[in-house]
Amino acid sequence: MSCPVFRSLLLTILVAPALWIAMPGTPYAASPNSLQEALGAPPPAELAPPPGQNPFKEPLTRSAPFIGLDEGPMRPLGKGSDPPGFKALPMTGPQAPAGPRAPHVPAPKVSGASPMPLRNSTAHTPPRIAPASREAQDARTTPSPVSPVAEGRGAKPSLSDMIGQMIMVGFGGVELEEKDPLLASIRAGRTGNILLFARGAAAGPKNIVSPGQLRLLTARLQKAAPRPLFIAVEQEGGRAQALSPERGFEGGRAAAVLGKGNPDGTRRAARRMGLEMAALGINFDLAPVADLAINPFHPAIAGLQRSFGADPQSAAAHAIAFGEGLAQAGVAPCLKHFPGYGSAGEADALPDISATWRPAELIPFQTAIRAGLPGAVMPGRMRHRGLDALHPASLSAPVLTGLLRGKLGFTGVIISDDLQHESLAGAYGLEERILLAVEAGVDILAFGNNSRMPELSADAIHAVLLRLTQEGRISPARIEQSFARISRLKQRFAGWK
Repeated sequence: MSCPVFRSLLLTILVAPALWIAMPGTPYAASPNSLQEALGAPPPAELAPPPGQNPFKEPLTRSAPFIGLDEGPMRPLGKGSDPPGFKALPMTGPQAPAGPRAPHVPAPKVSGASPMPLRNSTAHTPPRIAPASREAQDARTTPSPVSPVAEGRGAKPSLSDMIGQMIMVGFGGVELEEKDPLLASIRAGRTGNILLFARGAAAGPKNIVSPGQLRLLTARLQKAAPRPLFIAVEQEGGRAQALSPERGFEGGRAAAVLGKGNPDGTRRAARRMGLEMAALGINFDLAPVADLAINPFHPAIAGLQRSFGADPQSAAAHAIAFGEGLAQAGVAPCLKHFPGYGSAGEADALPDISATWRPAELIPFQTAIRAGLPGAVMPGRMRHRGLDALHPASLSAPVLTGLLRGKLGFTGVIISDDLQHESLAGAYGLEERILLAVEAGVDILAFGNNSRMPELSADAIHAVLLRLTQEGRISPARIEQSFARISRLKQRFAGWK
């Protein structure tokens, strides 16, 4: 082989990996490695990837089937301190991005919506939306059937009632008999929220078979409720949607596909999905995913096309637009998985993101809070030992109260990821999970009853939470805080007067 040819081949071998890292669309091309870089300052050296190296391994294999609320999840974060490399963005207006990355599109506040509570929010011009068809308007304005049993709706709630509003449960079955224990729990005010799945841990459908069957099921649930229920599904689009075309629903496109377009298109697509959900009695969507697709081999995020992309500003714009589209249709959105799951380098059920997580993963959440997006936030089931050395994010006061509420200024509803998941149930008893979640700042405790774990009744969960409060381990004032947040969100999306 001649020397020039050999030198050319050697140069190609050495340069190609570096060119791949710099290519637009790769995890590191346009994504800031920290909030400092997002503000124009150089990132800390320890956050930057090694030159010419991919910090992730080869494509990962899933350690568990994609079942449950979601594949989702962090102490020593002293009071008033920040996570490593974090610097809060100013809360007084849009932050101009720096550097050659996708343009940040500030999301306008949803027209006619009461924004999610936040501090120092700024006003935005509502988007112009084309008038909906008569059918779509009917679907949007007609509330889900609600119980005629109005006693207690306007009355001052008891401690038991307030605790009931903090509980969301899943169940097995595509229909409910009049004497079903779950309906009895709903009638008594001990269950305020329901979670539906298309499929379960066992073969066959879990709760959803067809549009007609789903409409009857949600109507039966709401009819039993003295106060309107949140009835939730996970409808992200693509491969993560309970209402799929295979079951006769319209469904929607994956986040990764929507993220390649513009936020206006994402907003329209989400609004269309929301109108379908609202017409079927669904008023709470466990979407959108606000995680960044930093690890291209992540089997539960990038591998399933659940992220809008790796660039924080672009992903934030699309996540906000998706949430706005749902809200315009009367469905509460839920940003997940705080503080960010897209960089995880493993597929464990309770992954440790301490070495891979970067502060830039907070940008979509913080941007949505600043934009006044209505809805909830869900923490993930992952550990970050730099934020909390003891507990995963779903059970972490430093992550939820210290970072999400304290630093990012979020004052809306926090809903847990599945507290019945094997990864949590194997490490914490039921009482400990409930106590830690409430102490951490969780408002709605979600138990999917969609795993290999024994089914938990809503009444059993309610009894534990009531006893913890009566014993003084949880203060009644803390219960009232969650009840106030939930009732505000239900006034906006569930017709609670």
